[in-house]
Amino acid sequence: MIVTERFKNLDWLAMVFYPLAVILMEAFWVSPWLSYIGVWPFFSEARPVLSLASVIIVIVVSLLVTRIFTRQKMPLWAIQVIIIGGGLVTMLLVLRLEYAFISGSWFGQIWQILGETFTRPSTIVVAIPAVIYLWWRGIVLGQSTSYFKDIYRSFVLGMVALIALIVFWQISAASGNIPKPGSDIAVNIIAFFFFGLLAIAISHLYNMRNAMPKEEARLTSVWRWLPVMLGVIGGMIIIGFAVASAISPDLIESIGRGVQTVFEFLGKILGYIITPIIYLVQGLVLLFKWFMGLFASGEAPQQFDEMGDLLPPEFQVGEGADLPPVVTETIKWVVLAIIIGLVIFFLARAISRYRSRRAREDIDEVRESLGGWRGFKDDLKLLFKSLGQKFQRKPPPEPPFVFDEDAAGRLDIREIFRHLQWEANRSGIPRRRHETAEEYVRRIEHVVPESSLPLNDLTGMYETVRYGENIVPEEKVDNANGIWQTLKGLIRRLRGD
Repeated sequence: MIVTERFKNLDWLAMVFYPLAVILMEAFWVSPWLSYIGVWPFFSEARPVLSLASVIIVIVVSLLVTRIFTRQKMPLWAIQVIIIGGGLVTMLLVLRLEYAFISGSWFGQIWQILGETFTRPSTIVVAIPAVIYLWWRGIVLGQSTSYFKDIYRSFVLGMVALIALIVFWQISAASGNIPKPGSDIAVNIIAFFFFGLLAIAISHLYNMRNAMPKEEARLTSVWRWLPVMLGVIGGMIIIGFAVASAISPDLIESIGRGVQTVFEFLGKILGYIITPIIYLVQGLVLLFKWFMGLFASGEAPQQFDEMGDLLPPEFQVGEGADLPPVVTETIKWVVLAIIIGLVIFFLARAISRYRSRRAREDIDEVRESLGGWRGFKDDLKLLFKSLGQKFQRKPPPEPPFVFDEDAAGRLDIREIFRHLQWEANRSGIPRRRHETAEEYVRRIEHVVPESSLPLNDLTGMYETVRYGENIVPEEKVDNANGIWQTLKGLIRRLRGD
């Protein structure tokens, strides 16, 4: 009965359809990129890195696991282990689904394919980081509120990615090394714009509803606007593609010739600018080829004649002396350990950011925002900063703030509330991490009923200062100090003082 009532009161449009629209929007720009990468000529088999269904499954499972377990009263390390472990299990299941092997030695065959990466490349090498990226995106979306704040950034990112994909695919297809993009990419573009515009429309609708008075918002149903949004967005997409298909091919060809002329001119100018950069990149390619040779296990690396030589003759690499097997194996395992450590570090940081608080003495309740790319850059800065601090002399730790049991003098409102929590904690009523000020005060009142009136007065002034950022008149601050003396005596009686 309780479960039925919860489903009845659930806001399906905000909690189900809106997240699903955002997930599908992301999936329909990631999937064509994975299809494009899968047909690159140096892979042993031309196939999509991951199917569209696998992309959707990974993001959905990551979002659900993150939402379920980050709301549980569990230690942070346990939540990190569950979410990262769930990602590992999901990755193995998706790889089993995409790269199925019938025999029981599936793990051995996967390990063999990974070992032959630099002699016979397989798309599974791209599938593993793709699943990790999708799992991270699910964590970011799952830790957001019901209404995703980065919807516009995700939409613009996906749109730019699709435009770049079309340009790169057409250029690559012109060389004859890979097939031209088929009709599937048009379906992905239509679906991306449909679900992206739908998510933006729902977001605007709820923002407008939240700005209304509560009485009017309760009387406003968002469900009646859903068919209108579907009709308008679907009509816009259909009309847009109809107009695009009705344009004369000759006109498109003329526009293309003009654009080609402009790009040729700009290309010559750009060529003079980036020539020094090209030589730098060639040097990096030499270094990369030497490093990849360490993983070839003594086999000759595969030659890609159809792609042409990347380097001029003066930069060609001759035969050199092989490194000892012990050194080669050591480098392999060190690189593998670094990669695994970085993946776990960034996923753990993405999870812990949800529960971190920037509060002095762990008293004030401040929740940190969950930015996707900004948080990723912050994690990079934190990683390099922590590595640099390993070689620096650590300053002596600052002494913790000590509450004076018999503090005299005039306290401000926030200092009074901190002393209240300290005294209550000593009397056996500690504040829980998830509690708001109002919830904590209600629990104190349950233990000390006679403190109800002074606590209500003090809590009202604290919320005015803490959340409203208003200045309390001096006479009320003096009154609060008198209230605090009364409350302190009531709370100390619990421990016999």
